[in-house]
Amino acid sequence: MKKLLFPLFLATALLTASHAQIDPKFRADAPGSKDHPKTKRIDGSVILRQSSKKFAQLTIPQERVVFDYATQAFSPFRSLRPEGALTTSFYRLPKDATTLECIRAYQSELEQQGFETLLEGSSGGSPTGPSNSLDNGFGRFLAQVYQTEKDYSIQQYTLPGCDDYRYLAMKKSTATGTLFVTLFCGAVTGGWRAPEMGIETNTVLARLDVLEEKSRDDRMVLVKAPEMETQISSTGRVALYGIYFDFNKDSLKPESDATLEQIAALLKNEPEWKIVVVGHTDNVGDFEFNRDLSARRARSVVTALTSKYGIDKNRLFPFGCSFACPAAPNSSEDGRAKNRRVELVRWN
Repeated sequence: MKKLLFPLFLATALLTASHAQIDPKFRADAPGSKDHPKTKRIDGSVILRQSSKKFAQLTIPQERVVFDYATQAFSPFRSLRPEGALTTSFYRLPKDATTLECIRAYQSELEQQGFETLLEGSSGGSPTGPSNSLDNGFGRFLAQVYQTEKDYSIQQYTLPGCDDYRYLAMKKSTATGTLFVTLFCGAVTGGWRAPEMGIETNTVLARLDVLEEKSRDDRMVLVKAPEMETQISSTGRVALYGIYFDFNKDSLKPESDATLEQIAALLKNEPEWKIVVVGHTDNVGDFEFNRDLSARRARSVVTALTSKYGIDKNRLFPFGCSFACPAAPNSSEDGRAKNRRVELVRWN
C-alpha cells in the first residue's frame, strides 16, 4: 500500500510546486475577459490577455509568407483585410493539448455554425523545412500577418520561438455582415518558457481573433475651409482625415465629397495659393507598394478637385509619402488610423 501511495504523493507534490510557480494573476482568466459569443474554448484553457476594439483591421493571408533572400524583402502575398469590431484573445491551453487538437477543435466547432475554411497551414514541425506551408521560417508569418500586440511577450517573443505552429482562418456570411475567425497556435520550446505565466515546454498558446465586419462610424469633425486656411497659414500644412478610399485602392469614396468641397472653397478663397497634395499610409505592406498607393491616392484627389470643382491643375501637385512621415506610432490600430491621411502643404 505504501508503494502505491508514494508515487501519488510525489505527483501531487510536483503538481503543487508547478502551480505555485505561476503568478496568481495568470492562474485564471485575465480580469474582465471572457470567451467571444461566437466561440468556445478547449476545457482547461485560460485567457492570459484580451483586447476588444470597436473598429480595427485584421490581416488574413491567403497564401504562404516568403522572405526573398535575393531581394532581401518579403514577397507580396495575397490577403484579405476586413474591418470591423475585433476581439483578440490569448489562451494558454491545458498541458496535454497539442496544436493539432487546438486547430481541429475550433475548426469542428465553427463548421457546425456554418463557417468555411479560408486557409489552414502549419510549420510541419520544422519552421525552416520544405513542409512549412505558412512561411519560410524565423517567425515571419507572425511578423507579417499580425501587426498588433507587439508589446506583449507572447506575441513578440514566445510564439515566434515555437517550432510547431499552426494557423486557421474561417468565415461565415450572415444577414448583418461577415464574421471572420483566425487562430494561430504554437507549442512552446524550452528556450521560451515562462513559468510565472504557466508556460512550460510544449505548452500550447493560441491567439484567437474574431472580427465582425462593419462600416466605420464617422466620428471625424469636418475641417472647414477657414480652419484649413488658419492651419496652413500657421504651420504650412493641414492634415485631413475626411478623404476615404477602399483598402489598397485609389478610388475616392462618396463620403469624401464634403472634405473635397471645403478644399475647393479654400483654393477659391486663396487664388494665389499652390498646394502639394500629400498622400500618407500606415506601415501595412512594404514601403514601395505604399509609396505607389499614396501617390495614386494623391492624384485621385487632384483629379477630383480639377474635374468636379474647377480648380486649375497647375495649382496642385500630387505626392506620395508612403509611411515615411508618420503622425503616430504604427504599433497600434489607433496609430495606424492617424497615419492614413491626406495633407495639404502650401509651396508658394
